[in-house]
Amino acid sequence: VYKLNDKIAKLFVRPRGWHLPEAHILVDGEPAAGCLVDFGLYFFHNQAQFRSTQGGGFGPFFYLPKMEHSREAKIWNCAFERAEKMAGVERGSIRATVLIETLPAAFEMEEILYELREHSAGLNCGRWDYIFSYVKT
Repeated sequence: VYKLNDKIAKLFVRPRGWHLPEAHILVDGEPAAGCLVDFGLYFFHNQAQFRSTQGGGFGPFFYLPKMEHSREAKIWNCAFERAEKMAGVERGSIRATVLIETLPAAFEMEEILYELREHSAGLNCGRWDYIFSYVKT
């Protein structure tokens, strides 16, 4: 018999990195940012059920990869605030953990946390990508 425990892990969605386009959706004739398409579609279709069944009134939760600068975190924060406002949920409901994979991001960790503010669930180091970035740099 397979049965889940009463307390289960929370699902974190990992959108694509900023560098990956969505070829099937165009904005002003150019491919849309894949990460925003991933975020927007998941949030729109799943946020209400996630908040009621998994998030305890919060969420959904995201795992943000390939970030190198706090300006990227600022854009994410704006996207989160806009989505929360459009969905009619309280500010700070969406939470994100940032994957630190590059040397530039390691030097901007405090700034990244600041830009995400109440949307931050913390940082995580992707050690193999980080080591490669360090060696490459």
